[in-house]
Amino acid sequence: MNKLILLISIVVVMSFNSDDQQLQIEISSQEKIIKKEEPYGIKFQVKKLKSNTYNLIIDMKLQKDAHYVSPNSKGNYTGIFTMILEDNKKIHMNGKFSESPQSKESADPWSGNPINFVREDTTHKQQFTTSNTNDFEVSGYIQFTIEPQCTLEKVHFKIVQKSGVLEIQKLTTKK
Repeated sequence: MNKLILLISIVVVMSFNSDDQQLQIEISSQEKIIKKEEPYGIKFQVKKLKSNTYNLIIDMKLQKDAHYVSPNSKGNYTGIFTMILEDNKKIHMNGKFSESPQSKESADPWSGNPINFVREDTTHKQQFTTSNTNDFEVSGYIQFTIEPQCTLEKVHFKIVQKSGVLEIQKLTTKK
C-alpha cells in the first residue's frame, strides 16, 4: 500500500513539474509579444550657428497612427512635448521650439479646445547659448505622451562640451 501511495505521489509531482515547464514557456512567448518597438524614433543633433549659439535639433519619426501634442500647442495639456534640463549656469535656452513641418490646430477630441497634434515626421529646433568655454556636461530629457498608446515617454540625453567640441548624446534607459 505504501508503495502505491509513493508511486501516485511521484506521478502527481511529475505532472506538476511538466505544467511548470509549459507555463514558463508560455510566459517566455508572451514576453516576446510584449517587447515591441516604440511607435516613434528620436534623433538628437547640435548645430553651431555662431560663437556660443547653437540649435538643438530633435528629429521625430512616427510610426503609423502615432502622434503627440506639439510644444507650440496653446493650452495647458498633460503630456505636451517638453524639454527639461537640470539646473545649470552653462546653457541658456532662447525662445520656444520651432517645428517643421508646422503642426495644424484642430479640436481636442476630449475637450473640444484647440490643440496642435504632431501626426507626421517632424523636426523640432531649440536655440541655446553657452556661457562657458570650459568642459561641461548638462543632462536633460524630452518628455511627451505618445498616442494612441497613451504612455508618458522620457528620452534622456546629455549635452557635453569637451576640448571645445559641443555634442549631444542620447542616453539609453530601461523602461
